[in-house]
Amino acid sequence: MNRFILLLLTAGLALSTAGCSVTDDEVLPTSGNCGGNFSLELIDQLKQKPKQTPAAEVTQYTYQGRTVYLVTGGSPGAYAYLFDNCGKVVCAAAGGLNGKGDGGCPDFAATATDPVLIWRDPR
Repeated sequence: MNRFILLLLTAGLALSTAGCSVTDDEVLPTSGNCGGNFSLELIDQLKQKPKQTPAAEVTQYTYQGRTVYLVTGGSPGAYAYLFDNCGKVVCAAAGGLNGKGDGGCPDFAATATDPVLIWRDPR
């Protein structure tokens, strides 16, 4: 829980400079368990949330030599968060007011490879 609060505070601080606010629908809490496949935990968490429009999707990529998961969907302008395999937020790779995310991984769109759609909310 403390990790989730810290994550929200950090994301909120970053967004406050852009005039936005973070909701709990944008950043998902993680267990921090790096022993398994985090995408399964991520999908379980998304299933517990209300349906988003457009539908939530989890896409796996290879980025900077590691497996990452991009979560997209929700309201226009919402951040698309990139998670590592341990559930740590790498950055907001897209979305926001300028559509380019939070600037934490500006090379993601150009350098991420091997996209595989892992899950799309069927609701």
